[in-house]
Amino acid sequence: MAATKSNGVVESYLVAYNAASFVGWGYVLVQTVLYLLDHGTDLSGLFDRIGYPLICVQTGAVLEVMHSLVGLVRSGVLTALMQVYSRLLLVWGTLYMFDYPEIRASPALVLMVFAWSITECVRYSHYTLSLLDIEVPALLYLRYTLFYVLYPAGVTGELLEMWAALPHAATIHPLLKPFFIVNMVNYPPVLYKLYTHMIRQRRKILGGAGKPANASAEKVGASPAAKKKKL
Repeated sequence: MAATKSNGVVESYLVAYNAASFVGWGYVLVQTVLYLLDHGTDLSGLFDRIGYPLICVQTGAVLEVMHSLVGLVRSGVLTALMQVYSRLLLVWGTLYMFDYPEIRASPALVLMVFAWSITECVRYSHYTLSLLDIEVPALLYLRYTLFYVLYPAGVTGELLEMWAALPHAATIHPLLKPFFIVNMVNYPPVLYKLYTHMIRQRRKILGGAGKPANASAEKVGASPAAKKKKL
């Protein structure tokens, strides 16, 4: 009885976390679209519109590493850590730290934000609905298909943002520029690891032809333990 109650508390927490994350990323996405509709290619006020909500919602993803560490979900700790670390480096190490137009008002920021926010809106809505036993096949398909385009797009935006920060890094600390360079050099192998991980997951969940015929492992009606392993 105590174990059942405990599982219920964990599931309720995960539903709340994923739903809140979806709302946060949805807000960032909508505000970005509205800003571009209002201002077109003038990106000078984009960071003022979305910067701090973006930093807050991405920082909240640190909890995902903790979820893996304490066993609330069965995602790999290393995979979660790599994703969260690289994004925290971008939001805190570049966007927050450097108030320069080539960083805060650049097309690279737009590319990065669109890639991140679309990815996370799909991911968190899928997780939330799965925990609630609500099956949306189209969402499942998007979850394991959009990464083909969005992962490279996001990485391109991230690298361009760090590249723009390099000339200003020494004003913060002399070692910050080489630190950025080391991280940029490390991007290709990390992207390869994450990309191939998602390809394997896609084959496992959707099957080789991209059809959700083999979706039993991700089926939203599965047991709580089965559902949580993908979060």
